[in-house]
This record gives sequence, structure tokens and C-alpha cells, in this order.
Amino acid sequence: MIRRRRAIGAGAVILLVAACAALAFRDDADDGLFVYCGAGLRPALEAVRADFTRETGIPVNVTYAGSGCLLSMLTFARSGDLYMPGECYYAEQARAGGHIEEDATVAYLVPVLMVQKGNPKQIRSLRDLARSDVRVGVGQTEAVACGMVAKQLLEKAGLWAAVKANIDARGAFSGTAVELSNALTLNALDAVVNWDAMAYLVRDKTDIITIPREQNVDVEVPLAVLHWSKKKDAARQFLHFASSERGRRCFETQGYHTSLEPYALPYFGKLVLE
Repeated sequence: MIRRRRAIGAGAVILLVAACAALAFRDDADDGLFVYCGAGLRPALEAVRADFTRETGIPVNVTYAGSGCLLSMLTFARSGDLYMPGECYYAEQARAGGHIEEDATVAYLVPVLMVQKGNPKQIRSLRDLARSDVRVGVGQTEAVACGMVAKQLLEKAGLWAAVKANIDARGAFSGTAVELSNALTLNALDAVVNWDAMAYLVRDKTDIITIPREQNVDVEVPLAVLHWSKKKDAARQFLHFASSERGRRCFETQGYHTSLEPYALPYFGKLVLE
């Protein structure tokens, strides 16, 4: 298992390099927009771009990966039109590098605990994630928004060191939010810290435990126009569409929040952390 995880990590690096190279030589003469989007936002962006193209006739091409990997890609390639990471931290890094010039919050992500159906490990608190009988998964903390935020909320609870030791011993650090959900549904893990919208996709196969807001971390999803975009009018049009009433409906129908009030959506059920 450990060897397989390392192989997956090495493969991700190879794919990243290949993607960067491909993007660096991408043909900017086409009529479409190009968006770098966090993997955990794929269901929503697919809905948004389909509606946008139907309305405007402008095609939208997307690459999906971890938010930190995408930042490396766009910094290397210096091409593309928009960036939609899973956390404002990455947009702030892009802004500090002079890569973006206009952005807006288009949605919110809420971290939850996803556990096996029926919660057989009886996980009731964040402290349970440090138990030796629980296989825990989080995203890679340096490259993936859901991993960075998982670390933040566990640090807030004073539990990061203990949970990380448990993950290192018997859990997994994942490359994307989607991979975390897959590992849980395939019974490779007992619990994962993931986005509520990812839990929505597999709500019939897992149980979801909500984290009270005072224990949790609020996460804004930004969409930004890249400084070097050669199609800025169309890019701004897409930004305004995604943050409009119609764009918000696309997010909501895919299980994402466009407001943090009310905090928990009804599909989560009744399990709440102690």
C-alpha cells in the first residue's frame, strides 16, 4: 500500500510536468476560454460552462487538478484565461505573483467528515481520527485545497500532530478531493476530511458527519481572470456569469453552497460531531 501511494505521487509529478509543457505551447488563437479549476469543483464548473456556452456560443476548456498544482501550471505556462482554486489562499498567491487582475467569490465549500455507511468505527469527534483503528485520509496539505483546510481545522482543534501520525501510519494523503471520496467508497479508508459537495456526490454510499461551525473553517471559492489572458472580455463575461443568479443555481444544483446561511444543507442527515 505504501509503495502504491508513492507510485501514485510520482505519477502525479510526471503528469504535472506534461500538463505544464502542453499548456506552455497551447494555441491561443482558438475562440474558446481556458480555465484552471480545482478538482473538487468539477461538477459545478461543468454545469456553469455548459450553460455559459449555450448562452454565448463561447466554448470553455478546463483542466482539473489540485489547486496548488494548478498554480504551478499557470505560473509555468503563463497562458489560459481564468483560475478557480478551491481556496482563497491560492488566489492570493496568484495575485501576489501578479497573475490575476479581477476576481469574485462564486461559492463556498464546507469541510465535513465522510465515513463508511453506518459509521462502523463510531466516529463521533475529531479526536477519533487519531485512533489507531481508524484509517484516515486527507488531501495533500501543500498542493490540494481540501488538504490544506483539513490541516487548518485539525490545528484549530489541537489535533493535527496526532492525526497526521495516524495518517502516516495507516492512512493516506490524496492528490484530489475526488480521490478521497473514491478511497472511502472502495473501503480503503474509514474516514476522510472532504468538502460537503464531494459528499453530496456519494451521499447514498457513505455517511456524512457535519462539523459545527465554531470548530470548522469557512472556505470561499474564488474565480479570477488571469493577467495574461488574450480574451479578457470573454473571461470577464464568464466571471460575471458564474457569479450571477444563474451561475449560483448551477453551483447549488450540484450540492455546493452559494451562502453560508443556513450553514448545513439538508442532505447531510443528522450526524453531527460531538
